[in-house]
Amino acid sequence: MNWIDKLNAVEACLETNEDIEQDFYIKQSGASRHLIAKLQVDFPWVAEDYIRFLELTNGADIAQCRFVECERLGSSLEMYGETYPTERWLPFGFEAGGDPLLLHKSGKVALGKGKSNSEEFQYLADSFSSFLSDVIMGQRYASIFRIPQDEHAAFYAEAIGEDPWLAFLVEQEWLKLT
Repeated sequence: MNWIDKLNAVEACLETNEDIEQDFYIKQSGASRHLIAKLQVDFPWVAEDYIRFLELTNGADIAQCRFVECERLGSSLEMYGETYPTERWLPFGFEAGGDPLLLHKSGKVALGKGKSNSEEFQYLADSFSSFLSDVIMGQRYASIFRIPQDEHAAFYAEAIGEDPWLAFLVEQEWLKLT
């Protein structure tokens, strides 16, 4: 199931699953063509899957991550642009602790360090699509918390009773407990 199908599935469950409401909000209208065109001029390397996300929803809060609205990307650039040069990085959001979510010109998604003065980061996914489908709404969910891959199972076992989003991912069979 791709990320668009997963977003639609989550939206369909919101009325019957109050526990995930606090972990999921997407704007119902996408970014304007004008804003997307400006973004593509400023960042000609920006990935098509990220553009598609902006076309569908111009900003979101999903599972501990805030995806910044297209018209507010400037504030992210001001905040992180010196540490993460815009020739290589587009800070498109941040996780609950305030660390920036970054789209690299290669198309990969990384998690930076918000209080860092150097270009420190950890790759989370090879594409924006994979970030949404496999990390935010999938098997590698623990990565957003900087949990090493070999410790995901222990993290899930401990967090399952306290994290409604994790429980939802398991219920949907998008994340399998091992």
